[in-house]
Amino acid sequence: MVIHDDGIGFDPALGRPGHLGLASMRERAARLGGRLDIASAPGRGTTITVTVPAAESLGQGGSP
Repeated sequence: MVIHDDGIGFDPALGRPGHLGLASMRERAARLGGRLDIASAPGRGTTITVTVPAAESLGQGGSP
C-alpha cells in the first residue's frame, strides 16, 4: 500500500518523542512480516509505503 500527500513534509530521521503514530505503524507491519518505508522532506510532502507478504506465505491460508 502506498499513501502520498503533498503537504509540508518532515525529516523522518528526527526523533518524535511522545508521537507514536509512525512507530506503531512500523510495529504493526513488522508483526505481519512486512515493513514500513517513509520518504519525506520539509516542503516536499510524504510518501508512506507498507509492504506485507500475502497471507499464504504467512501460513494462514486466508484472512488474518
